[in-house]
Amino acid sequence: MSPWCPDTSSDSCMMKTVVRRLFLIISFIVLFSPGTAVSSETIRVAIADNLRAATLRSSVGLIVAGVPSSGNEKKMIFSPASLGGGPVRVKSRNDLTEVNGRKYRGWVELRKSKKGLVLVVNELDVEDYLKGVIAAEIPHAWEFEALKAQAVAARTYALYQKQTAGKRSYHILATVSSQVYQGNSGERSNAVRAVRETTGLVIVYQGKAIPAFYHANCGGHTEDAAELWGIDVPYLKGVDCDCQRIAENGVWEKRISVFTLAEALRRKGYGVGAVSDLGIRDMTPAGRVKHVVVTSSGANSLIPGETLRAALGNTVIPSVFFELELSEDEAVFSGRGRGHGVGLCQWGAKEMAQRGHDFKSILAHYYPGTSLSRMEQ
Repeated sequence: MSPWCPDTSSDSCMMKTVVRRLFLIISFIVLFSPGTAVSSETIRVAIADNLRAATLRSSVGLIVAGVPSSGNEKKMIFSPASLGGGPVRVKSRNDLTEVNGRKYRGWVELRKSKKGLVLVVNELDVEDYLKGVIAAEIPHAWEFEALKAQAVAARTYALYQKQTAGKRSYHILATVSSQVYQGNSGERSNAVRAVRETTGLVIVYQGKAIPAFYHANCGGHTEDAAELWGIDVPYLKGVDCDCQRIAENGVWEKRISVFTLAEALRRKGYGVGAVSDLGIRDMTPAGRVKHVVVTSSGANSLIPGETLRAALGNTVIPSVFFELELSEDEAVFSGRGRGHGVGLCQWGAKEMAQRGHDFKSILAHYYPGTSLSRMEQ
């Protein structure tokens, strides 16, 4: 029996049922169509800082906000002296403004940095922003469901950063310190499609967007954020992951001179001399290093694992998922995984997508207890 009519034998009732069903189908298509405009949320991205000058170009002319006669100049150079006391907002007539050789959508704002140089901020719709993020953060030829999971995580992370930016003149950085953004120059068709097919979707917990951290390769188990950063929330607990089954360069070994190690720690403010011994003090339940003991001149220095990694370089030591030994004058790091290990594992998302999981189940796995919601229009 139809839920719309008590008696499906009635022609008029059957017609009403058909009409209502068509209405529902059309409504569904409109609501979830990739091209549907769900949100007009904007975001401000710091794309360059402390520049001596910024050069803007447009083949069709540059418009300066508040200057009615602008639009004819195709090249403009901004120095700290030319900015005066306030910010200047510029955009191309065709919405693609070249800044120091790279093209960006939306407005480009130039202002003096704290050091008296030039800070460049790109203000644009968050969906356009994501088009320049996804292919920079994950290979665009990967499984499409993994790309969609990345798009939702990146959107959520960006929105969270905007909500917590305070009085900063920008919401998020365009570097690995936040998430890599390459503007229009970084857009790729699969990545753009992943953004469009997840338009407006964010990860929420108790109705609020979460800090959706993600990383390259967890090494087999993601990390509890409470163990690394003291962030004790249910959706950033560690989970099992099969990334190592397919991950390239998932296992690594790095040999660092003890002289280089000591010098790096001294730059971080540790009074380390000639290193005579190294050891791991304690580890997280997942197996990541929490502290390293560095012995020099008869004294021990207790160094947080992430601090040691940052001192040597995050690309030099890919993660704190390592074993450590001293071999003559070298510190030998034998590890696995790449990145901090919290939240979405990108190689794990790829592996799950290969096994037929869609982006929703991927996100539910790496952010347990969360749900998906659309940004308000």
